[in-house]
Amino acid sequence: MWKDSLKDTVHGEAREAGLAAQFKRHWLALPAWLRLWMLLGLGWLLVGMAATPSGPKVWNPGKYYHDSLIALFLLPAAWLAWSWRRPLVRGLLEAREGKLLLVFLAWALLSVTWARHGKFGDDATVVFYVLTFVTLMASLVAGQPRRAQTLLYWAGAGLALAALVSMAVFPLRVDSTWQEQDRLVGFGTLDNPNLAAFAFGAASVWLLQLSVRGRWQRVLQIGAIVVLMTFVLLTFTRSIWLALIATQAVMLLAAPHRHIRRRAAAMLGVAAVIIALGGWQYMKERGLSYRPEILQQSLAMIGKHPWLGLGMGSHYDIVGEGQTWEHSHNILSHLAILLGVPAMLLWSVLWLVVGWRAWRYRHVMLGRIMLALWIYASVAWQFDAPQLLRRPDVEWLFGWLPVALGLGLSWSIRPRGARVAPRSVTLLVLTYNWPEALERVLASAAAQRRLPDEVMVADDGSGPATRALVERMARDFPVPLRHVWQEDLGFRASRCRNLGIAASRAEYVVMIDGDMVLHRDFIADHLALAERGHFLQGGRFKSSDKESRRLLAGGRPVFAPWADADFNVFDGIKRLYAFRSLSLARWKSRARSGGRVMSCNMSCWRDDLLRVNGFDEQMEGYGAEDRELAARLGNAGVRRRALKWAALAAHLEHRSRAQEEVDDPALPNNQVYLRTVREHIVRCEQGIDVHLAAMAAGQSFELSAVAG
Repeated sequence: MWKDSLKDTVHGEAREAGLAAQFKRHWLALPAWLRLWMLLGLGWLLVGMAATPSGPKVWNPGKYYHDSLIALFLLPAAWLAWSWRRPLVRGLLEAREGKLLLVFLAWALLSVTWARHGKFGDDATVVFYVLTFVTLMASLVAGQPRRAQTLLYWAGAGLALAALVSMAVFPLRVDSTWQEQDRLVGFGTLDNPNLAAFAFGAASVWLLQLSVRGRWQRVLQIGAIVVLMTFVLLTFTRSIWLALIATQAVMLLAAPHRHIRRRAAAMLGVAAVIIALGGWQYMKERGLSYRPEILQQSLAMIGKHPWLGLGMGSHYDIVGEGQTWEHSHNILSHLAILLGVPAMLLWSVLWLVVGWRAWRYRHVMLGRIMLALWIYASVAWQFDAPQLLRRPDVEWLFGWLPVALGLGLSWSIRPRGARVAPRSVTLLVLTYNWPEALERVLASAAAQRRLPDEVMVADDGSGPATRALVERMARDFPVPLRHVWQEDLGFRASRCRNLGIAASRAEYVVMIDGDMVLHRDFIADHLALAERGHFLQGGRFKSSDKESRRLLAGGRPVFAPWADADFNVFDGIKRLYAFRSLSLARWKSRARSGGRVMSCNMSCWRDDLLRVNGFDEQMEGYGAEDRELAARLGNAGVRRRALKWAALAAHLEHRSRAQEEVDDPALPNNQVYLRTVREHIVRCEQGIDVHLAAMAAGQSFELSAVAG
């Protein structure tokens, strides 16, 4: 169902003892009925506020909703929280936001002792609700990310259904004061246009970030988004309009995935039309809605109790201009009034950490959702819905939910002590009948500051001169120099590389072509930026004829913007990137654009290559085999990262074997690539598994050159 998954968060031996692996085992070990009960409880917590009738008390419209949560959520959550207490406590203490959350909630609970209206039992229940929801939702994100995505998908659909029913019955409601203003409202705790807009706007935000495969799931997703956005529009809640526009504007610039950016652009286009058709005029006519007066009164109240606040559970009124409000309509001033300025600053730090993690993990689906909700809440909270410290309500959808997502991602993506760098690496060199160039390539490999653990020459049918060269250099080579060979039956780079990968012994593979002279830190750079769940894509600059002759004669390559090279060709690096800076390389590796995929400077974990069955050997002739492999790696959840300002190499000029129109979609190799993209293929049929089986049976493709 899902295009994008968090498989990249739980790979590898370093993960197996981590929190993600523990929570995966815990969730899978639950009886099916209990797991379903807990998932329904989490879903009902998100949806029930919009689907439950209003309570009999005007001051407690969510009574039925909260009563239902006791059985559906609180009971199984309490049991699971106790059963999983050790990993949950460990997770809270390891993550930055976990420690900040514990301190914030402890201070809030302590403040009940000086609160005017606080009741310790009620407020302790609120804190327990928050902790159980945040930690159990985080455990689902860490251990069962696809279930978490599915939960949010159906919760969004459920909220859309509630919005649709609310719109249908709104003309029939005779007890709503909001009908006179023609502002839509929902049911239960959402019997207020502002609160309903906050809830349904949040649901539309996370639905826009989800990527689903099935046609009917996409149709339902689009329909749900349309319903939710229509409802929000008809509540005439300007703060949510602004929050939604700001969210889509940031996602347009920040989202790594093109389809998400297209959605954001479409939503901004719709917003522009609405503004042009009268939305801006309406916003101007409504004015500032007493916000300056509310802020002035709030600051006065903060000044009376700046350090301790009124205490959790206290009630206060903001009075001004003949109006009375029960809160300050701003998250920061509300927390300062209740808990004091220090607690407000503590929450601000917690929220900034959540935002930092959302930005850092925006390359995965749940990270995108987290980032979008963080932006949405950061804007919306400046105008309304600041009451986080109460039983589940509207604020939880965009307040505690992002905190839970961030905590779960911190447990799954980068647990403490996780090892990034591979322990061993093979340098795989593809060559064909150019021993003079191969000699310079191998010499640059032997001069690496961090030597590869082995060098594998993958030979696409070269003559005896290449074999003699490899055998001669192997005698004094600083690491094992190995040589696999196949018969010359035309350009068969896919099969040749598969032979090298199958014969390799290291856990990480760096692939280059036999016409590239390497920077001394080439291998070190690949290892410094290697990370589970990703493959690295670098480039090379195209040396001029004169420079190539100098390098072939034994000259040292120049890695600088003034190197004698053509920096304008489509398949070479640009002058801007022609010097080494590892700090810049780390920053650039997180960017969404990495240039053209080329196997001449590419690295990947060997087990990821085996998982997709290596290169597709039905692709013969020049072109597209590397892009097709990258597409299957992406379909398997392995993401590409760009290598700029690192892993530099100088390409030796020679006559190209490429067709004039190498990207022509009519070419057979491009047809295979387009089919892989279209059908989301992960494993190719003709791949590396045949050679692994042959080698296991005793067959060898290796020529007699070995050890250094």
